[in-house]
Amino acid sequence: MLVLNFKLKSKAAAAAAAAFAAVLTAVICAFCAANAERTEPSVPTITEGNFAEERAVSEYLDSLGYTDRELVACDSVKIPRDFDGVYSDYSAMQEKNGFDLSKYKGKTVRRYTYSLGGKSNEYAVVLAKNGEVIGGHLTDGEYGGDDAPLEKDGTTG
Repeated sequence: MLVLNFKLKSKAAAAAAAAFAAVLTAVICAFCAANAERTEPSVPTITEGNFAEERAVSEYLDSLGYTDRELVACDSVKIPRDFDGVYSDYSAMQEKNGFDLSKYKGKTVRRYTYSLGGKSNEYAVVLAKNGEVIGGHLTDGEYGGDDAPLEKDGTTG
């Protein structure tokens, strides 16, 4: 550690030294800001879920033929306690693929959203809880848009 010790005899010299220190600090800060590495927000990574769940989601999508995919979101959602209207239809679509969402009423689950095949308007959404896939669908990403069940090789029925 370098320590400099000096004594100034006049107030003018002290003011000049303080001004010099302020200018030097400003120059250093400007230099650091200009040379700081700029980083763009990255695609969300799966860090909060458990690995068994992440593996189950990946294996499920692989088994359906959705291998060209990129994770764009991973978040938590709460399944409603009452299935009425839209969610009743959604639950019926899940039952068609062998999933029973009624076991998860009122529970919080993880939702994994993947962009498929580099297409900006096709997404696979998979719901998972405790290391198990509990549902999923294809969507165009528009709220209120048409959702279709995830089926083998990207076909929907």
